[in-house]
Amino acid sequence: MSAPLFLGLDLSTQALKASLLDEHLAGIDELGVRFDTDLPSYHTTGGVLPSDSELLRGVPDAVGAPVRMYVAAFDLLWERAAARGWEMHRIAAISAAGMQHASVYLAKKALDVLASPDDAAPLGAQLDDAAFSRAIVPNWQDASTRAECAQLTRLAEITCAATAKSVHGRASDVPALSRITGSTAQTRFTAAQIMRFRRDEPDAYANTARIALVSNFVASLLCAGSSVGVAPLDESDACGMNLLDMADGKVQWNESLLALVAGACDAEGRAACDASASASASAELKRKLGTVACDPTQPVGTVGTWLQKRYGLQSSCIVCLSTGDNPATLQCIAPRHGEAVVSLGTSDTAFVPSRTYAPSVEHHTFAHPASLAHAGTNYSLATPPYFLMLVFKNGSLAREWVRDTYCDADWSSFDKSLCRTDACDATGFYWLRPEIIPYDARGVHRFVRDNGDDWTRVESFDDPLANAAAIVMSQCMAIRVRIGQILGDTPLERVYVVGGAAQNRAICSMLADVLGCQVVRPLVSGHDASGERIEYNFTSVGAACRARWVYECSARKKRGESLVSYEETIALARGDTCAYEVAATPRNSSTYAAFESAWRTLEQRALNESV
Repeated sequence: MSAPLFLGLDLSTQALKASLLDEHLAGIDELGVRFDTDLPSYHTTGGVLPSDSELLRGVPDAVGAPVRMYVAAFDLLWERAAARGWEMHRIAAISAAGMQHASVYLAKKALDVLASPDDAAPLGAQLDDAAFSRAIVPNWQDASTRAECAQLTRLAEITCAATAKSVHGRASDVPALSRITGSTAQTRFTAAQIMRFRRDEPDAYANTARIALVSNFVASLLCAGSSVGVAPLDESDACGMNLLDMADGKVQWNESLLALVAGACDAEGRAACDASASASASAELKRKLGTVACDPTQPVGTVGTWLQKRYGLQSSCIVCLSTGDNPATLQCIAPRHGEAVVSLGTSDTAFVPSRTYAPSVEHHTFAHPASLAHAGTNYSLATPPYFLMLVFKNGSLAREWVRDTYCDADWSSFDKSLCRTDACDATGFYWLRPEIIPYDARGVHRFVRDNGDDWTRVESFDDPLANAAAIVMSQCMAIRVRIGQILGDTPLERVYVVGGAAQNRAICSMLADVLGCQVVRPLVSGHDASGERIEYNFTSVGAACRARWVYECSARKKRGESLVSYEETIALARGDTCAYEVAATPRNSSTYAAFESAWRTLEQRALNESV
């Protein structure tokens, strides 16, 4: 019998990607569909519609993509996989990832098609405009829901005050909504998006049979032609909705927030209609959303007849729960407690596993995608139950601005400045866009050391190249300080670095020095179908890794054996294959450790001046 293969999909902002791995998690092939270039009829730029698109209805700050484009991409992906000669019958399990927070609104016709698709026709021809009650999928960049966020925040404050709800005694310094849901109100999060849709388009909302996240929408397409219908929400991905109550060690819908989003009450908690109608509205929204699955090892089902008959997948091929893109990236790397993942991209983000529920105004708290902590009392595997996500909006775009403005638009000049700068005699804060951490910080603020611990604010540095070292060192310090606050007395042992800047040796070296630990790049061994070594997409690989784990757990359940942890499954599958390469080792960490207190003071000065 041929060895099994495992497939991971990633529906991101700009593309749908697929990574095919063998049983040892080595790459067999990877392919994708780029929305702008491969599906030009949908008129997207960067994967989203232009602001003047009729589909956005003239709503200020709205950002979205046509939902039918995603179905067309799904069709094209499978066509390309078949053309590449993939051995479909060997695919044993599939999981997917989708951009977090984005929501899909399905009409009844979509449910009918998913139940009984015509395998002779593409899904895109069957899931037409009438299959969706909303033509767009709001994107994570959408900022049209500020009013709704304010109402969610207000209701949470009233709810917490009424119940004296606190977390670890921190009721005074953690916003109420963050204590309940793990995050402060976010314009891109699903609760605010649903609330605005219901208010602006009440008839379309009434015509909505189900509301899915992008992740479980893709899982539902994989099951087309089975009894699954709409796949359940993944617990980790659902934490990015501002709708789940996580504060009591459980993950469940928060009834007060559901009532507000459904229109059953106002932001003061006052019923918007009589008791019967209020209960009905909340129940209806809960039905539209479906269930949240807390056991990531439990399969959604098996691939539906559409994939079986059209492309030759086996009826035994498992469809796993699909999660968000950030949790899926975490799955690919599987950091342990005391390790972290840093993504150096348009925005810089950091993921830190956590053993406790630790909400904060400065980070998001999500259920860990590979933890069984909330699945039931019979599970005791040791994966941390949570992970915390830090987001710094001014990432690579700010670094590129410094490169272009002060380094002759040349990365070589930029990097040389980093390599020759060891002393902490100058630093800066480059908040070109309103920052997330610290919240709403703005402007460019430069400081130079005078004598001892005295620092002076300056408009410019004597050496323009010093801006390169100043921005990178300060960005790394921001990560160091926040991760240190999270880990407390636990030392940071290793950081996995991903994203575009992960290939920059000078930046990685600075990161290692500032964080005081080894910085490594995760690796996926293997090649593509042509035999060429390629850089695999960590998010779709992370989805394939989950598929491998669920496949292993399902086999053990059938044999009556105990489950195995995610980390152990991944380690056993990879064997002796090294999962990372060392990018940088700290050389001068003591200098930055000594500088931390002064840097904190300077950050506060800059923040005060930016108000």
